[in-house]
Amino acid sequence: MHRKYLTALFAVYLLLFFVQSASAAQDQWQGVSRIVAVGDIHGDYDRFKEVLTRAGLINARGNWIGAETHFVQVGDLPDRGPDTDKIIEHMQRLERQAIRAGGRVHALIGNHEAMNVLGDLRYVHPGEYEALKSRQASRLRNNLYDRHVELVTAANPEFVADAAYRTQFDALYPLGYVEHRLAWGQQGEIGAWVMEHNAIIKINRTLFLHGGISPEVLGRSITEINEQIRLELQGNLGDEVGLIETESGPLWYRGLAAGDEALERAHVEAVLDFYQVDQIVLGHTPGLGTIVPRFDGKVVVIDTGISGYYGGHLASLLIESGQSYTVQAGQRLAIPENRQDLLAYFKSVLEFKPDMPALQQHVRNIESPKPSPATPAVIPDPAF
Repeated sequence: MHRKYLTALFAVYLLLFFVQSASAAQDQWQGVSRIVAVGDIHGDYDRFKEVLTRAGLINARGNWIGAETHFVQVGDLPDRGPDTDKIIEHMQRLERQAIRAGGRVHALIGNHEAMNVLGDLRYVHPGEYEALKSRQASRLRNNLYDRHVELVTAANPEFVADAAYRTQFDALYPLGYVEHRLAWGQQGEIGAWVMEHNAIIKINRTLFLHGGISPEVLGRSITEINEQIRLELQGNLGDEVGLIETESGPLWYRGLAAGDEALERAHVEAVLDFYQVDQIVLGHTPGLGTIVPRFDGKVVVIDTGISGYYGGHLASLLIESGQSYTVQAGQRLAIPENRQDLLAYFKSVLEFKPDMPALQQHVRNIESPKPSPATPAVIPDPAF
């Protein structure tokens, strides 16, 4: 057989192998001795670096020093803050450095990653457009405007695009908007990177995801969920029921984070049993400024409100030697595994970080319960 033909055949084989591998990304690991998990970042690069530094993952130069640690970021890197591009670029660098050191970085897909890929830009910060603005920004926006006018005129021949209309258009589509859409598109630098990742992973006997597993999703395997979400982000929904935009999907569901524990307990046990895990770690739902254990520590909500938009409460979850800890303000507290120790845990957090009024109020509610339904431990993000 001709060598040139063999070379071409081998290249095709490699390409097919790469595509198959990319569509079935690894989503389970065992035998990991140290795990650090961090909640939603929302475009705040300074606090992103600070929380990773305090967790012992990066040095003063921002380089990986976590050795064989598995670092899990549970989604929602973008929106609400201006620095998403810096954060993603840094995450990409840490991914490479961690692998060389024997560790891993897991950047999970959250609802805000999905929103940006799909073009739902309600929560994009103006600084995110500004950061991606290129030298061709004016030309790109002019081209977009010209195409827009063509489409509107075709639908309504009497339409006249005057100066006021152009001003309104420019306000809706700032410079950098086109670059943002190109970057977050399915083939774009950021969008393609997002779709390389998982929405849910299992490390040892802990499940990590952004929102939660609802009764409607329970029964799907980890790999099935990840492949379905990647298909939907690529626009290949087909006849399947979608996961990425429904409130019962794993990027949005809040029942484990905010639902009544008495009503949700049986479902939590079913999730633990189906996925063969002891603990579920979630982001998506900020509230008290610290890590919130629920269901006797079987569910751990780690969206502490790291970004300045949510108060800048820096904390990470450490899982080591079978024990889970909150790392915050230079302290390390064991996550309680029963309701009796929950009050003492929250009080300990307040001892070294008293400037958290929501947590203070929650402690008062525990100490002096009222006959009416208790105040939820978490406050849902309004991005529904």
